[in-house]
Amino acid sequence: MKYFKTIFLSIAFILGQFTAFAAQSDMPSVDNDVMKITFLGTGAPRPSTERYGPSILVEAGDHKILVDAGPGMRERLFEAGGFDAISGVDHVLVTHLHFDHTVSIPSVWLSGWLFGRRVPLKIQGPAGIKDMMENIKRAYQWDVDYRVMVGVPIAGTELEIEEVSNGVIFDEGGLKITSFEVEHMPINVGTGELLGLRGETLGFRIDYKGHSVVFSGDTRSTPASELNEQGKGVDILIHEVQVPSAGATAEANLANVSLTVHSTPAQTGLVFATAKPKMAVYSHIIPPGTTEEDLRRLTAPYYSGPLTVAHDFMEITLSGDEIYIGERVKQSDGKFEQSNVLKK
Repeated sequence: MKYFKTIFLSIAFILGQFTAFAAQSDMPSVDNDVMKITFLGTGAPRPSTERYGPSILVEAGDHKILVDAGPGMRERLFEAGGFDAISGVDHVLVTHLHFDHTVSIPSVWLSGWLFGRRVPLKIQGPAGIKDMMENIKRAYQWDVDYRVMVGVPIAGTELEIEEVSNGVIFDEGGLKITSFEVEHMPINVGTGELLGLRGETLGFRIDYKGHSVVFSGDTRSTPASELNEQGKGVDILIHEVQVPSAGATAEANLANVSLTVHSTPAQTGLVFATAKPKMAVYSHIIPPGTTEEDLRRLTAPYYSGPLTVAHDFMEITLSGDEIYIGERVKQSDGKFEQSNVLKK
């Protein structure tokens, strides 16, 4: 049975490795069986200086994967690991094509290349991701041509784009990624029927050497949700949440329109209670000012298991049979000239 340890301010994160003080000798050593999840952004479309746009970094062995690339992703990634982190990401999972999940994809691609990535950037997402990326490539072709002309190596500008749906979409080196459809397409509020918008929205499950994490993507939760099965018994189930806005102002009414495609704490609590993950986690929090106390109180009548409310720069480490929850220690800005990132 897995158990949990919460460790704050006692972990030094140095050169991508955990170093614990002597009092924390039970912290994991870094090896290829460890999976780390860093919340680069836990917000949503509404601007917030506390919660940047949705983006999560997954590190599993040699794999560095981004799940979505919301506003502020590049700066958070740089804080998390400097130029090595920016150039180290070579795989992006896109849950859907809303701007708050995709607006920083050009930064993943171009910043990663400019500062050291020399392999293609792999992007997997729902129908429509190919058209989006082809348009992004055209938009920045002048930028790429310019930099190549003045001496930046062209290697790393390549994109490998794949539209995916339900099923296993990646299975290499002990890492398996499964995508599944979630319920985030617009509906008729009266009947619940889909309005017919093209495409679909996805959630993802990542399995790595005995560890398992599920990402809900944006979704309204129903008894028929595939999340109930994909999340069953996983180590970590990360789910979005929206708390209804109070009052009857035009702004509150507009904000609440999205409740037809997002999940309240009550709805999410029922998913957690059905799936029974070893740790449930809230992220993509609407509105961003919602407090942890609010979410715990509103969820408690429906789910009483382990629950964590993520914030930007929270880090979850899966090692052996343990789950550690702490903070990603921010790297100093440093200088590119002294980064050694090009000597890999």
